[in-house]
Amino acid sequence: MYWLAAPLILLQRLHPRHREKPHEFQSSKYAQVLCLAAFVLLFAAQTVQAAELPATLMWADRTALSLPISGQIQDVYVRAGQTVPSGSLLVSLDARRLDARLAEARAGVKALERKHAEAQREAKRADELYARTVLSNVELEKAHIEQQKIEGEYQQALARLKLAEVERGYTQLKAPYNARVLQVMARTGESISASMQAPTLVEVARANTVGAVAILKPNEARTLNQVLKSGMPLTIDVEGQRVVATVVGLESWRDGDYRLV
Repeated sequence: MYWLAAPLILLQRLHPRHREKPHEFQSSKYAQVLCLAAFVLLFAAQTVQAAELPATLMWADRTALSLPISGQIQDVYVRAGQTVPSGSLLVSLDARRLDARLAEARAGVKALERKHAEAQREAKRADELYARTVLSNVELEKAHIEQQKIEGEYQQALARLKLAEVERGYTQLKAPYNARVLQVMARTGESISASMQAPTLVEVARANTVGAVAILKPNEARTLNQVLKSGMPLTIDVEGQRVVATVVGLESWRDGDYRLV
C-alpha cells in the first residue's frame, strides 16, 4: 500500500445512486473523509498494487448567491438538498415598485419617439433648403440645435428604460449552473438591504460534482504520476461504493510536497 500525503484535489462525477442520497455527502458542513483508491503500476515488480489515500470531500464551485438591490422577499422556490437545473428560479423579490418604474420608462420612450422622428425630418429638410440657398445659416443652425436637443432627450429616455429593465431583472435570483442547493437563508416576507453588502440568500454548489483534498509526498507523487501516464483509472471509494475520478493536473505545493488538481 502507498499512502499519499500533499493537497490533492480531484473532481469526480458522482454515481447516479449517490444523487438519490444527498445526506451521504453531508457531514460537518458538507465535508467528510473519503478513501481514494489509485491503481498503481509497479514496473520493478511487474505487478499492479492499490495505493489508498485518505482525503476530504468538498463541494465543487461552492457559491453564495445574493441580489444587488434592496426589497422584500416575495417567494422562495427551493429548499436545502434540492438539485436544480441552470437558470432555475430560486428566490424572487416583490417587483411592484420596479414594474411601475419600468412602465414609466417605456411611456417616456414612446412619448419621445414621434418627437425624435420629427426633429430628424426637420433637420434633413433644413439641409435641403440650405443647399438650395432658401434657408439662412442661422435657421439651419437652429434646426440642428433643436434636433440635437431632442436626440439627447431620446437617448436619456432609452437609458432610463434600459436601467429599469436591468433593475427589474435583479428581483429574481436564478441558479448560475446545474446546482445542488446547500443552504437557504432567504425567508418569505423578509426585507433585505443591499446598501452596504448584499446578504447571502442561497448557497449552492455544482450538482453531481465534488472535490477531494489530500496530501502527497514526492515519492508518492512519482508513483501516482506513473498511474496517470499509464492511463489507469483513479477511483474514489465513498461508503463502500467506487466512482471514477477525473484528474485536472499535478503541481508543486509547499515544503517539497505536491498538489494534484
